[in-house]
This record gives sequence, C-alpha cells and structure tokens, in this order.
Amino acid sequence: MLTVALEIASEATGLMCAGFRAGVAVHKKDAIDLLTEYDLRVEDHIRRRLRAAFPEHAIVGEEGERQPLDGRPVWYVDPIDGTTNYAHGHPFFAVSIALWDNGEGRLGVVSAPALGVTWAAERGGGATRNGRPCRVSERAELSDALCATGFPYDRWTSDEDNLRELAAFLKRVRGVRRCGSAAIDLCLVADGTYDLYWEQKLNPWDLCAGAVIVEAAGGQLSGYAGERADPRSGRLVASNGLLHEAALEVLAATRRPVSTLGDA
Repeated sequence: MLTVALEIASEATGLMCAGFRAGVAVHKKDAIDLLTEYDLRVEDHIRRRLRAAFPEHAIVGEEGERQPLDGRPVWYVDPIDGTTNYAHGHPFFAVSIALWDNGEGRLGVVSAPALGVTWAAERGGGATRNGRPCRVSERAELSDALCATGFPYDRWTSDEDNLRELAAFLKRVRGVRRCGSAAIDLCLVADGTYDLYWEQKLNPWDLCAGAVIVEAAGGQLSGYAGERADPRSGRLVASNGLLHEAALEVLAATRRPVSTLGDA
C-alpha cells in the first residue's frame, strides 16, 4: 500500500506543478481560505486512483465527498496542503496522503515538489526522506529548539488565535517558523530540521500523514494537555520527544487565566 501511495503522490505532484506560478484561477472559500482549480484536479486524480486500488476503503479529502467513517480503513487526502502558498508562488506546499485503520495511522506520504522532497513512513517500518532513513533531532534544551506552528483561518475573529502561545515560545526557543503547511512542518520534525511543532483548528487531512511520519521517525505526539494524540481532532503537539514535556508546560502556562500567568 505504501508503494501505491508513493506512486499516486508522484502523479499528483506532477499535476500540481503544471499550475505552479502559472497564473491559476483562485477562489475564496472564505476571507482567508483559498481554493485553486488544481486543488480540485489533484484530489479528483488521487480519489480515482485510490478507489481503483482499494475499492473497499473509505476516502476523506479536503475538497471532495467525505464518506462516512463506518469502520473501514480510511484514506485522508489533502491535494495541496498549503494552497495559499501555492496560489502566491511560495514553494511550501505538498500533497498529503495517509491511511488510518482502527484509529491508528498505518502509513503516510507527504511530497513537496517545489522543495524536491518526499517523506514517507509505514507504521513499524521507520521514516524516509527521499528514500533515505530519517530521524528526529536530539536537541534536549528548549532554548536550542527551532519550532514551527501555524494560525487558524478564523484568527481575525477568534481569541483562540495562537498568538499567546507564539509569544510564550518566542521567549523560550531559538526560533519559530511559520511556513504555511502543517504536513511539511510535521515532516521537518520527523527529519530533525525542527525540534517541535504545535497547532490547532486543523483538519485530519492536514495532520494524519505527517503524524505517522513523525512517530515512525522516533518522535512523540500528543494533544495540548499531554493526552493521547489524535490528529483527527485538529490539535497536535509533535516533538523529538526530549522537548515534549517542556513544550506542554509552555502551552499550559499560556492557557491559564491571565492573573496566574506571572506565576508560571
């Protein structure tokens, strides 16, 4: 199944590259969230290929029909994770394909064609970057950490905008990057580029493939309070494991009432 997923991802990246920096039509889902014709074309191709290869499986994608989750294995598909980047000619975008079964991630593929990188993993089989094994970093101090995060589409109107969390981490880590693709951010944790990543208000197709790859690379996943990770919940902390508790402490401090933050 991983071999088939890699083949489909390669085909999908070929399709999306045809429209990159080519003046594609861009539509607005809302004030911030964008959609291009290639999101639709790529997802349609992936769905047709997955249906042909695995007719007994369900498929849940960002742009198309979302089939009921009725106990079958399910593929989570993001045809272009980082559509805003893609629409603006920024190279941080990727196709993300994951297979989940019985509540667990089985395999993940994330391919970023403008970066020339494909990450892949199968549960129990390790993670790869361009076909070569990759592992999480070994940095053990938060002050040495390079981190990644992102911001929700409703940040103009919601207080849950990740700004408190960002401010807290900026005071404690070496740097924070915001590159606009959760799938790529997770894979950069898996290959040791980033040391940790946090974000919320995302969708399963944003997170599921990268989460499989992080765990296969030796990393750690959880929710914001340290609970068992479920990328389908839309909230995730991913790290090299060595920094995980420290990251959770920062998040916990930002989420206490303002009057107690000075005691954190």
